[in-house]
Amino acid sequence: MVWSFDGTFATLWRFLIMDLRRLRYFTAVAEELHFGRAAQRMHVVQSAVSHQVKLLEEELGFSLLERSRHNVRLTVPGEIFLPEARDLLRRADEAMRRARASADGTVGWLAIGFVDNVLWSVLPPILRDFRQRWPQVELTLHPLDRSAQIEALRTSVIDIGIMPSPSPGDALKSVALAVAPLVAAIPEGHRLAVRSTLPIVELANEPFVLFPRRMNSRLLEIIVACCASAGFTPRIVQEAEQLHTLLALVSAGLGVTLVPQWVARVQQLGVIYIPIEDLLTSYELIAAWNSSTDNPALTNFREIAAGIAGQMLFLSPSQ
Repeated sequence: MVWSFDGTFATLWRFLIMDLRRLRYFTAVAEELHFGRAAQRMHVVQSAVSHQVKLLEEELGFSLLERSRHNVRLTVPGEIFLPEARDLLRRADEAMRRARASADGTVGWLAIGFVDNVLWSVLPPILRDFRQRWPQVELTLHPLDRSAQIEALRTSVIDIGIMPSPSPGDALKSVALAVAPLVAAIPEGHRLAVRSTLPIVELANEPFVLFPRRMNSRLLEIIVACCASAGFTPRIVQEAEQLHTLLALVSAGLGVTLVPQWVARVQQLGVIYIPIEDLLTSYELIAAWNSSTDNPALTNFREIAAGIAGQMLFLSPSQ
């Protein structure tokens, strides 16, 4: 008999169109070297096993077994094919197991977008709890501003985004996660650093360090609006795209800024946080996702986020 078989697993993928039962029947016969015992093992009639193995041989184009009245043995191609068949069945079983697990979100992947100030608030506890409950879900994190997250959600680049309110609307759904007032971040040693609270108007003549306008930062919008309501425009002396950079600039004495109250929980060397007395606008974080997303891991992430939100949703200035 002329036959060809390169012995690699890659070659076997073309046989996926076959019924996996044929491979299971062949493996049973090859291990039992007896059609009757193989049929009993597979809980089918002997003729079904014989027929399926014959179809498998026809599909492959070579014989796997030599049959006689009282004896069954593997051909040389059959001996080579047997470990490959076992491996293929093992992989198929694993693929089905993982597919079932992915259907309930216990394995898989999830892409998360976030604005940088959530690193001081909801994101770390959400990630910690999610990792503890679903360690086999691969998480990828994308630091993006609000507008970039909205576009990434619409194009399915990310599965969920943590961003400032308001809700993006359209096909995107959202839920509130946390809301808190803004506090002033003042350099240590500054004349205002000894105050327990202060009205925002007292910052009118102070240099500010803020996000660049091109970022379309919602936090920047709120800060500028709060200053405008007090009758002044912040005098920006330095810009930075990351909150931790802005705080480093405050620590260096270059200016002041406003940050969500939860940022004050993490001590920054050289920075004093002071509540603002008369701010009418708070900063709110939401979780947003595309309503057409069918990733099961997203449901599990939202469950964790809802629990964290229940703890953090409304923060008083003393918290």
